[in-house]
Amino acid sequence: MKKYLLSIAVLMAATISFTSCDDDDDSKTCPTPATIVQNGVYVINEGSYYSQINGTLDFLGYDVAKGTYSMTRNIFEDVNGRSLGGTPNDALIVGDSVLCIAVADENRVEFVNTTTKKADAAVSIDNPRELAYESGSNYLYVSSYTGKVYKIDMTTRTIAGESEKVGANLEGIAVAGNKLYVCNSCSSDYTTYYKNVVELNASTLAKNQDIEVVDDPVDVINAGSAIFILSMGIYTDKDKPATVQMLKDGQLSTIGNATMMAYDAYNDQLYMINAPYGGGDKEYKVYNLKNGQTTTFLTNPDIFSPYSLAVNPVNGDVFISAQVESAEYPGSASYNTDGKLYRYSSAGILLGTYDCGVNPGTIVCDSYYQK
Repeated sequence: MKKYLLSIAVLMAATISFTSCDDDDDSKTCPTPATIVQNGVYVINEGSYYSQINGTLDFLGYDVAKGTYSMTRNIFEDVNGRSLGGTPNDALIVGDSVLCIAVADENRVEFVNTTTKKADAAVSIDNPRELAYESGSNYLYVSSYTGKVYKIDMTTRTIAGESEKVGANLEGIAVAGNKLYVCNSCSSDYTTYYKNVVELNASTLAKNQDIEVVDDPVDVINAGSAIFILSMGIYTDKDKPATVQMLKDGQLSTIGNATMMAYDAYNDQLYMINAPYGGGDKEYKVYNLKNGQTTTFLTNPDIFSPYSLAVNPVNGDVFISAQVESAEYPGSASYNTDGKLYRYSSAGILLGTYDCGVNPGTIVCDSYYQK
C-alpha cells in the first residue's frame, strides 16, 4: 500500500529555488532553479498466495518529449531473468536511484536500479512488510512480522541494527527526524487486533512509547507538519470502521474514515479512499493540511475495487490502482486476475487508464526535484 518518496525539505527547497530575484538588488545571487525529473511510475503487484501467482513489477514510463505514459509489464523478471517472488508488499525509492522492495514471502528486501532495472544483491529479513526512509539519511527501516524493526545501511547494504520485539504483525512504518512510528496491527494468528503505534528512537531502535489509536493500525505517513495513522478497525463491527487519525503536537484527532491514504506533497494534502469491506458506497476525499477542510475528490468513478493510492509529488497527479470484477463471482473483486491503474489530475479529471498485474498493492512515483 501507499508510498512515494520525496522529503518535505526537498520540496520546500525546490519551491524557494523558483522564487524570482529582485532586479533592484545587485548583491543578490539568484538561486539555481530546480529541475523537475519525471521518469514514471512503478506498480508493485502482490500476486496471489492462494492462487500461487508470484508478484510482479510494472513500470509506467513517462516520455518527456511527448508528455505521454506507456506501460511495460513484468519488467523485473524480463530484465533479471527471475521472478520477483511471492507477495512484494511495499516499495519506495532511495536517493533517486534505488527502488527498494519488501518481498514478504521470500524473506528479502530487493534493491533495483531505477535506470537499468537490474537488481543488486538482496538483504535477508524474515517476513518484511513495510519500508521507511527519510531524504538525506543513510538508513532504510523495515517493519516485519517478527515483531521487530530492522535498519539497513544503504551504503553497505547490510543490517545495521534491529529492535527488540515491540509487537506482533508490524505493518506501516514512517520516520520523522529521530523518531520512528510503526503500526502494531494484529497477533500472529490474526485473532487479536491491537490498538497501538510504537514510537522508537530512529538511531538506537529503542522503544520510546506506545501511542493508542483505533483498532488494527496498518499505515502511517510523515506529512512534515503531522503524522497520519490509518487503522482498519474491526471489519465485522460497523461501529468500528477504518479511520484516519492525525498526530500533531502530541495530540491525536480524527480526520475521517478511509481504507487507504496517500500524502500529496505538491499541494500539502492527504488523499483518502474509503472502500469498506463487504461493499457499500466508496468515498474519495482529500484533506487540506493548510485549512483543515475535507472535500470530495471523485464522485462515483468507474473504479471497481480501489486497491492502492499514490500522488505524484511534482505535479499532484493522483494514481489509483484497482482490482477488477470477478468473472466467477460477479459483484466481487477478483484476486487472481490483472488489475487496473488510473491516473487523475488533482482536479479529478481522468487522464489515463492502464493494465497492470494481479493485486496492484503499491504505487511509487519516480518523480523529484533535482538541483
